[in-house]
Amino acid sequence: MDFIEAVVLAIIQGITEWLPISSEGVSSLVMINFFDKSLVEAVFMAGWLHTGTLLAAIVYFWKDIKEIMRNLPKYFRNPADREGYSGLTSFLLISTAFTAIIGAPLLFFSLDNIDFAGGNAMAFIGVLLVVTGLIQKFIRPSSIFAGTTRLKDAALVGIIQAFSVLPGLSRSGLTTSTLLLRKHDPEYALKLSFLMSIPAVLVAEIGLLLLQKVTFDVFSLVAILVSFLLGLLTLGSLLRIAQRVNFGYFCIFLGALSMLAVLL
Repeated sequence: MDFIEAVVLAIIQGITEWLPISSEGVSSLVMINFFDKSLVEAVFMAGWLHTGTLLAAIVYFWKDIKEIMRNLPKYFRNPADREGYSGLTSFLLISTAFTAIIGAPLLFFSLDNIDFAGGNAMAFIGVLLVVTGLIQKFIRPSSIFAGTTRLKDAALVGIIQAFSVLPGLSRSGLTTSTLLLRKHDPEYALKLSFLMSIPAVLVAEIGLLLLQKVTFDVFSLVAILVSFLLGLLTLGSLLRIAQRVNFGYFCIFLGALSMLAVLL
């Protein structure tokens, strides 16, 4: 990235990460259209941009993270406990494990086989955006809520989260929709979706660095700083918007527009 790319992409990431519209998909479309990147290059760069919003999420959810850490001694004495932060810890560990098992090979070793560029890449992202939109459009909150987070739910949303490494599949949109389908309260489902993103994104960032999929330089640091600051400023308000607005139509429109642009 050069300086302009870093700032533009960081602004996009800092805003779209908190909305169920696939920040990776939007960033990738911008990189493919305006910065002449291939699909794989765009995905890896978009993945790196999540570092800044990861830090913003850690700050925003610090109270929960601190309580989870304080509860760890109790949790390790009795891992079968499903109450309070012990249940949440089990949920996060299981969902992260399933995400890593499926998502890591998909991100680091399988994307090369679908390394499209130009119009083909736009069409690929467009199809996945439409899928994201349709899922959000038709899944509605239940009138009867589950009392606790079940471990089979953790496995299911962990698997769903793994496929969000594909640009156009919104991580928060799909995981929240899955939790709603499993009869979880909408507000708690959204919070749980972002809590489970923290360990998953952290593992992905470490993988990007270890496998040298990104260049760590001053422009990368600029992107992290801008996305962190903007993400921290917008997180609370955009999460409230995400709770009230169904972004399914937006994803369908953006996806259709991406595919239409290829045809034209």
